[in-house]
Amino acid sequence: MPPAASAAAHPAPELGSVRLRSPEGFTFVHGSGIPTAVDARHSGPGRMATYSVKEEVAKLRYLSVHPAGMEPMRWRPPRAPGRKNARLPPAPELGPSAPKEAAPHVDTGAFSDAALLAAVLGCTEDRAAGILARAGSLARLARFGVNDIVELTRVSREEAERIAVACELGRRSLVLESRPAGPIVGVAPLARWFRLHIGGMFVQEIWAAGLDDAGVLRGAWRVARGDVHRGEIDTTAVVRGASRLQVKHVILAHNHPSGSLVTTPDDLRFVLRVHRAALAAGIKLVDCLIVGPTAGYTSLAEEGVLPGSS
Repeated sequence: MPPAASAAAHPAPELGSVRLRSPEGFTFVHGSGIPTAVDARHSGPGRMATYSVKEEVAKLRYLSVHPAGMEPMRWRPPRAPGRKNARLPPAPELGPSAPKEAAPHVDTGAFSDAALLAAVLGCTEDRAAGILARAGSLARLARFGVNDIVELTRVSREEAERIAVACELGRRSLVLESRPAGPIVGVAPLARWFRLHIGGMFVQEIWAAGLDDAGVLRGAWRVARGDVHRGEIDTTAVVRGASRLQVKHVILAHNHPSGSLVTTPDDLRFVLRVHRAALAAGIKLVDCLIVGPTAGYTSLAEEGVLPGSS
């Protein structure tokens, strides 16, 4: 019997019925909303062989059960009325693309200080001009730390961090460009380099530079920062940095935030401690420089007050 004739001869049981028997000996049982086919021929006292239909009741159109030797019909979900196979629309014909407009050239060199600061902060130029006025000048603003910028210019901490980062980028570009190359004759080139590096800071810092036997600068590292004379400075930091660079000659440099280049007793005591620690490690302290925000420097070796220089 063809599948269509079998389905017509044995219509599906209604969902509302409880038990129906087909001519082939199968019994359809409806319970808990799921139709179940029961083979009555193979059922005995107290047991039945059941075959549960797993399809959802809402999707079930009919249940077709056939005798052995015939392939069951495959259930297919009904197609929604008016629904057709989806087809992609034809690709539009692309014509020649219009030329893109070139971005306008930005000449940052022609910007004023207020315009540059406004670009960094993303604010108006008038507000940036007010920040510069409260700081005193752009040069003074570049010398401040984050906390000082917040307190003096009344900006948010996020804006103060942006200002400090921009100033540090500019300072580092100058430091890298002015780094002494080749053998250093005298300490004047190194003093100019340290002045660009730490001379304009409102916070005191002590740095050390390592020179090889030919007098070539191999590197520099920070030894201390802050109020360096009140606390105990770790003089071994100078020895560790020299050992890392594998150099035997060291020059110290520190700034005076006040702008004065006069040697103080605290400077002499600190240099004496570093000289003793370096001497014990076989390292020579060549000089100690004092720099500030303005031009000029002080060399303890040239003044004759550097320990071991006489």
